[in-house]
Amino acid sequence: MKSLFVCLLLALAGQSLAQSENEFVEYLMEIQSQAETVHQAMEETFDNIRFSMSEGLIELNRQLIARMNEALEEIDEIREDTEAFVGESSAPASCVDVVVANWEREIDFAGQALSRCASEANVQIASHTADVHNALEAAQIASTELQNIVVRGFIDWNAIDATEELADVVGAQIEERDDYFNRITHPALERVLQSVLDLDDNLLPEILTCVNRGVSRFSNYGQVIRDTLSFCSQ
Repeated sequence: MKSLFVCLLLALAGQSLAQSENEFVEYLMEIQSQAETVHQAMEETFDNIRFSMSEGLIELNRQLIARMNEALEEIDEIREDTEAFVGESSAPASCVDVVVANWEREIDFAGQALSRCASEANVQIASHTADVHNALEAAQIASTELQNIVVRGFIDWNAIDATEELADVVGAQIEERDDYFNRITHPALERVLQSVLDLDDNLLPEILTCVNRGVSRFSNYGQVIRDTLSFCSQ
């Protein structure tokens, strides 16, 4: 692969392999290695960001799904207990009919409440992950451009005759990209990643409160039915 890269650059620069071939090839490989080292560091950072985000989301989704399943079981248990109480009640039929008139609608409302909680979680998670993906996409472009710096340098300069000048230009560009990545891009990526990792502390309590509110409302309605039928039975 490196030999192909050497041949490509020589062709682009319009150079022939003359007496300085060995010295030039060594220089070429050195400057390309410098660019590749910086590029590889960038790519490793991108991989780490993706991995950390994935790990964080896996745990967040695990907790959300677990609570949602528990809530569904709680609602189903409340439904069964309430319906069993109604079936065993000695209250007059007129009282029963009034009390349970909206029961099916309340069951539907409880399901809709949990659905809204899940939807809100999805919207917020998608928004934060989109920020990370957008930041990674922009950084990836800069990483790809870094690989082209050496090629462009050899196109723009007489590579063999102007080795020192090329070293100054290309080397400075590589160092500039490396410095910008370390000072600006990497911290920016860490910030958007942290916004995803912070969802455990920010989003999770909000969604759990939403779920608990839905279950509590349904439970209270079931309790009202039981209390009313108990009163009617007296």
